[in-house]
Amino acid sequence: MGSLTRGEKKFGLIAAAVILVAALVVVGSVYLLTRDGFDEKPYVQATTGKRLVTVEPTIFCGIDLSDCEQGEPGTFAKKLPVPAGQSVLVSVSKEIASAPWVLTLEYLTPRGFEQRPPQFFAPNEKFSFTARSTPDAVLSTVEVRLPSSRVDTSGAPITRAFWSISTLPPGTKVPAGAS
Repeated sequence: MGSLTRGEKKFGLIAAAVILVAALVVVGSVYLLTRDGFDEKPYVQATTGKRLVTVEPTIFCGIDLSDCEQGEPGTFAKKLPVPAGQSVLVSVSKEIASAPWVLTLEYLTPRGFEQRPPQFFAPNEKFSFTARSTPDAVLSTVEVRLPSSRVDTSGAPITRAFWSISTLPPGTKVPAGAS
């Protein structure tokens, strides 16, 4: 075994350079093709018992109500029944929690459907919450909203993104005249 000739050394260097350039092209191409693919839309997850649902936005717009996207069919009021006496644990993705957001809970009571006053959260104030369903106040709906930079005629922020979970258990008796 002798030492390599000048031509063999040159060939080895050229081959190594070609392999390095090819690897860089592959890595760069994968990065360019997937860099936007990891940007998920904000989501809400809810769990009760052994069931877990991930809720995509029904509508999602930019802060100025531009670039609005409708959710896939079935994203409005995703079903996750929460029987009386049980709770639901809901968590919001970091994209929701890092912005001001609003939580609204609705219950079915003997008087009909009653919406609790909305709860407003500052950025990074809250990432999850628990809501309990009782025989006198059966949790029927959980709504999460992101406000936009625009306001309506009364000065209230217009919703730019919306997630909804229907938690009313099947077979629940709704009082006559309840809306």
